[in-house]
Amino acid sequence: MQQLMSKSEIVYGIRQLNVSDRLSVITYIWDEIKESHELETVSEDERRLLLNRLGDYRANPDSATDWTELRQEIYKKKTYRMVS
Repeated sequence: MQQLMSKSEIVYGIRQLNVSDRLSVITYIWDEIKESHELETVSEDERRLLLNRLGDYRANPDSATDWTELRQEIYKKKTYRMVS
């Protein structure tokens, strides 16, 4: 029978990855969380916060950063640090 890794073993393994691979893991996990139905319950405070943020975004959509652009910026900074 296969034994599962402990959380600390998983975290240790992830920390051994380079930044690019860690970002890939985060993206993969986040995408799975988005598709999960486990987090469908939102408290009233969280709902208000989300609605306020949505209102802020709708009032000034240029203030937000697209995830694709943000990811590219992170990769550029990572690459710059590795080169310099």
